[in-house]
Amino acid sequence: TAVSKFIDLPLSNMRKVIAARLTESKQEIPHYYLKVDIEMDRILELRTKFNSTPLLQETFGTFKLSVNDFIVKAAALALKKVPECNSAWHGDFIRQYETVDICVAVATPSGLITPIVTDADKRGLVSISGKVKELAAKAKINKLKPEEYQVFTLY
Repeated sequence: TAVSKFIDLPLSNMRKVIAARLTESKQEIPHYYLKVDIEMDRILELRTKFNSTPLLQETFGTFKLSVNDFIVKAAALALKKVPECNSAWHGDFIRQYETVDICVAVATPSGLITPIVTDADKRGLVSISGKVKELAAKAKINKLKPEEYQVFTLY
């Protein structure tokens, strides 16, 4: 019989936490799947206008908004509007969160990590954009603080 060659790679503490949280999420939080087609033409036009308006660049500093920044903001506002969706199942109770924190996926050399944009509902698009860029840069060089990518749940 042929034996496959392989190498076992040790997990970093960050990878262990991410794996545990993803497993916990999939096992303990009710899931449902939804597919929606979205017309983004107006958002794309608005993004182009914001990114090319000198007065905005002078007021807020140089920035370049991404489509993802608009999606993060929209998701945050939706969670604020429907707080029942901003909650987690804890077996015998549901915890409804008062803050709206959104995780964004960032590809790093060691795999995918999801840093947290805190208070995303209260941030403007430029603030969200800057925070995502800052967190992504830190993630890529493995410099995220635990509180920037871990969700701590107090029971």
